[in-house]
Amino acid sequence: MSTLKPTVAFFGATGGCTNAALVLALKNGYHCSAFVRTPANLTTMLLAKGVSQELIDSNLQITKGDIRNASTIKPALMLNGRIVDIIVSGLGSTPSLTAKVDWNICRDGVPNIIDAVASLKSTTPPFLAVISTTGITKGPRDVPFAFIPFYHVALAKPHEDKRLMEDAVLKAASKLENEQCLISGYTIVRPSLLIDWKEGTKLRVGTEEKPILGYTISRQSVGRWIYEDVIAEGGSKWSGKAVTLTY
Repeated sequence: MSTLKPTVAFFGATGGCTNAALVLALKNGYHCSAFVRTPANLTTMLLAKGVSQELIDSNLQITKGDIRNASTIKPALMLNGRIVDIIVSGLGSTPSLTAKVDWNICRDGVPNIIDAVASLKSTTPPFLAVISTTGITKGPRDVPFAFIPFYHVALAKPHEDKRLMEDAVLKAASKLENEQCLISGYTIVRPSLLIDWKEGTKLRVGTEEKPILGYTISRQSVGRWIYEDVIAEGGSKWSGKAVTLTY
């Protein structure tokens, strides 16, 4: 990465965690790209959170596209004529009783982002951070006993989607193409059950090897952690780690 502030591409930029990270990145002078289905919705959200139209115009490139169409993804990965330094993906689905839910968005979307990166054939591959979930670890248990039935029944489909997404990230980190990995590194962010309450409770951080057990965490707190510990650190602080976040 350059000695300047890294450039960052956000996928799922209207989601709570990703949007919070994007807001902080913009307010701190980062040049960003956002890939969305409806650009007007993102602009409205940013303005409501105190990001000025002037800052949006100067520091944010918004690309409208379909996450299942790699050709529409590629423009979002380029800023100022070069591939971005960091990619943040907050793709995911929320269970609903009234609307049709896409339970394959992560397993399809993140591999498509990786394929788009590969097609650009950059000599400086980007760092990738993805928002996943607790409850799917291959290591020690990372959710309280009381949550296990809820996680394994009510959240079985979105968790399978996240699990397959994580597999794609690990594959990309080890796959060589022209003697180079497709991504320079990765961090898998595993928050506990997401809520929309305001920040306030102290955030605790664990890893897959030494998870921290907790019940909930706000989307705002997750976004702030991604900004402070991934983006502002250039990806290096938690590279190669699955990180658990909870209150």
